[in-house]
Amino acid sequence: MGLQKHTVASHAPDHAVHHEKHHAALTLLRVLMRQCRAKARLEPFEACALLQNAPHEGAQPYADALLRVLVQGLSHGPVIHRAGAQERSFDESWLLALMDAISRDDRASTAFLLRARLPLHLRRHVGWLTAQMMCRLPGLKPD
Repeated sequence: MGLQKHTVASHAPDHAVHHEKHHAALTLLRVLMRQCRAKARLEPFEACALLQNAPHEGAQPYADALLRVLVQGLSHGPVIHRAGAQERSFDESWLLALMDAISRDDRASTAFLLRARLPLHLRRHVGWLTAQMMCRLPGLKPD
């Protein structure tokens, strides 16, 4: 029992970093979603190939590509609220859960979340774009 308390306490700073990173990612996605609706269709494979060849890009191109792929992958497109909204949509909560699973390197949960909502041909792309976006968020990388 004492070991369990020690383990939970030792992960508290990691949890705070993940929470900050997820909040920053959600804010970025909310801002970009307003622009995304007016952009042309984006093929997931092309988006990932282009971004993979530009390793110094920041989080924004990955977030933009992620949203544009989700618009195609979810039957009615993702419901993303305006920046600053207090409530979260189901899609936002799903994205935060996906980010959390990726942050913990929990492959089973990541696969479950992707499989639950996306067609097979988009799962790998959405997972990769989400992970790449998260690791590029400025100032929020774990020590």
